[in-house]
Amino acid sequence: MVSDVGYLVGAIGTFFAILDPFGNLPFFIAYTNTLSAPVRRKTALVLSAFIFVAMAVFLFSGQMVLSFFHISLPAFQIAGGIILFGVALSMMSGTHTITMNRVISDTGKEMLLEKNESILPTIIVPLGIPLYVGPGSIAAAILFGSNAPTETAFLGGLLVILLIVIFITILNLSSDYIGKVLGNQGIEILVRLMGLVLAAIAVQLTLDGITGAITTMILPSLSG
Repeated sequence: MVSDVGYLVGAIGTFFAILDPFGNLPFFIAYTNTLSAPVRRKTALVLSAFIFVAMAVFLFSGQMVLSFFHISLPAFQIAGGIILFGVALSMMSGTHTITMNRVISDTGKEMLLEKNESILPTIIVPLGIPLYVGPGSIAAAILFGSNAPTETAFLGGLLVILLIVIFITILNLSSDYIGKVLGNQGIEILVRLMGLVLAAIAVQLTLDGITGAITTMILPSLSG
């Protein structure tokens, strides 16, 4: 039971930090500010559905991915920790914001000037990929999908993702009001705070991977 609770606490912290609802909010605002209110709402719903489906697929297929490529869980934990730590550093330093502004600029906001539902599929890039579902979130989903101690904990991890996606949906649907209340500086502070949380989680993942490698690979070979 304790292991299930620890798994769920880790899932909540990791997925909330890596999906970064507050940190990604200004990019949703920036990328949809030319849309009419009804289309913006539909965009938020389509985006949330994509995020949940993508994360669920990686959560369910994580073990198969590792087995197919003959990758041990400790190795992926170390790699995932390194990726998450890189994302965390970019969030704390402010380069996360600069990079995503560049992604939005390079994609071209002019395609949003046509205010109708035909632009909805184009929202998936870059808002869906790589803003929400990027290397860090994919790595986190595979890690937690492969490392669930019980089936109950696994389903709990899926529920965590669903709840966070619902929270993202609520934030994006309220983006106009929240943007006015927090302002750009307030949102940037939240980005950096979540970066600090994510950095700590990334270090813990890496340490768990190193411990697992020593326990399952190095010690048996030495004793043999």
